Amino acid sequence: MLDKYSYGKVKRLNPEWPSPLVNIEREEYILGGAANVAANISSLMGEVDLIGIIGKDIHGKKFTSLCKENNIHFTPIFTWTPTITKQRIIETTYKQQLLRLDYEEKYSMSQEYNEMIFTLFKQLNPQYIVFSDYNKWMIHKKLIDWIKIHAQETDAKILVDSKPNNLKYFHWVYLLKPNFKEFCQMIGNEDLPNTEEAIKAYGTKFIKKHKLNLVVTRWDEWAILITKDGKFHSLPTEAKQVFDVTGAWDTFLAAIVYALDQWSDLMSAVELGNKASWVVVDKLWTATVSLIELGM
Repeated sequence: MLDKYSYGKVKRLNPEWPSPLVNIEREEYILGGAANVAANISSLMGEVDLIGIIGKDIHGKKFTSLCKENNIHFTPIFTWTPTITKQRIIETTYKQQLLRLDYEEKYSMSQEYNEMIFTLFKQLNPQYIVFSDYNKWMIHKKLIDWIKIHAQETDAKILVDSKPNNLKYFHWVYLLKPNFKEFCQMIGNEDLPNTEEAIKAYGTKFIKKHKLNLVVTRWDEWAILITKDGKFHSLPTEAKQVFDVTGAWDTFLAAIVYALDQWSDLMSAVELGNKASWVVVDKLWTATVSLIELGM
């Protein structure tokens, strides 16, 4: 995805309709979605590969250019659909988002595309595989099954930020990272209290059923880790003030990948992910984190 930010001031109402009239002063483009995960991994590790669908349009060209600027080795899969772009209109005086415009059309993945993506994936042969699931059309059972088998054969680790309706594809992955609302939907209990006791009770059953490590992010309460062997860890907040959570979970996942590559210790990795996320929420909008900001 591509994030476009249009910044301006509201000085009067639109004379054509009773709505704010925004005088745009500047615009910027930032990598979003799975590409924001890749940008954060690149910022920390300096090397990352990205496979994704884009359109043959001006937003696709901008997306590809930003990948080069962020040292991301991007392999595009082109379709007739537009490059997914989220344009946010920001009022600069009060730093408020007034409106979001989405450029997007649904696309059904064909067998040909699945085979193409998996062939590219095998050529890359990654040690860490990250699925950043925004409930779009690249999450396909056959493709996921192929990648899981390949990961088992090569001892690669799969880390997933999955939407609830795609959970069924990700049994037996190394790590699943839903937020609290998504976790409640996954277990079929949207009235679950956001407490350590409740998450521990349901999370313990969850990991036994799905055979994976689980991290549940909890907004201002932040994160809880339950490992595949049943160990429970609660991670406190580190931010002084939360400005914006846009992309924070992307940074969380990226920092975990970096730490696993450095130390191979999940608890330490999640602690670093927690710290990295709070660095990012102290910033406005989609952002990345650096090793210097993490004190490394």
